[in-house]
Amino acid sequence: MNDEQIEFWLNLSEEISYNVEDAINMASKDPDVASITKIGADGTPTHKIDEYAENAAIKTIEATGKSLILISEEIGTVKIGEDTPEVVLIMDPLDGTTNALKHIPCYGISIAIAENSRASIDDITMGDIQIGYVKNFANEDTYIAIKGRGAKKNNEEMKLSGISKLSEATVCNYVYREDANEVAKIISCSRRMRLMGAIAVEICYVADGTYDVFLDTKSVRLLDIAAAQLILKENGGIVSDTDTNELASSLKLMGKTSVVATTNQNIHNEVIELINN
Repeated sequence: MNDEQIEFWLNLSEEISYNVEDAINMASKDPDVASITKIGADGTPTHKIDEYAENAAIKTIEATGKSLILISEEIGTVKIGEDTPEVVLIMDPLDGTTNALKHIPCYGISIAIAENSRASIDDITMGDIQIGYVKNFANEDTYIAIKGRGAKKNNEEMKLSGISKLSEATVCNYVYREDANEVAKIISCSRRMRLMGAIAVEICYVADGTYDVFLDTKSVRLLDIAAAQLILKENGGIVSDTDTNELASSLKLMGKTSVVATTNQNIHNEVIELINN
């Protein structure tokens, strides 16, 4: 992308974010905002608040007159506009739905943008993402990254934490019932655990030094992490799956992966060793 294109898509991301946040605030006045209205295209329940968020985002995108492929949690994969799509826009309009409903201050929006430069949309991968945008609506912190140009928080440089040992690290580990033994290993080897329930925001917490590790050993959705993983990598962090492979999966709605996101290679190596032994 050239500078003009980057500026346009960043500005659109900000406008989408603003309108989605406004819609969420309006939704809070709806007595049925927490109700489940359907099963979304990703196979998970859609709350009414999710519909408020996604509808506001789509309306904003449509108003630009641009043509693109949208991959979003509720609506699925759709083409917007009449012309050849310029980009693929991967979006989670409300990262942390339960937090938003319960007024827990960690929820926001995730937008990732890749040029539509492949022969087929199925050939576009995580590695093709050029813009990442994540905003925590609860405190207005905004994270952006441009591939090859670094990442910023609130338009300022970020610093990863200086922690280089897992024993001194703050770890976010997404926990599943069957993983008690694995989680116990991580807990026993780290300094402290945190889990807020908003994946995109929490990977950005690794990028800004709040966390040292984000870990999901099972199946996080690609659309949840598409923007945040670029933000972390562009700020010098390490992101892989549990087999140390780079995240390079095709950008499909139902695509999932394990994730090990850390501030540096030393901690990354420690986590991988614990997981695989």
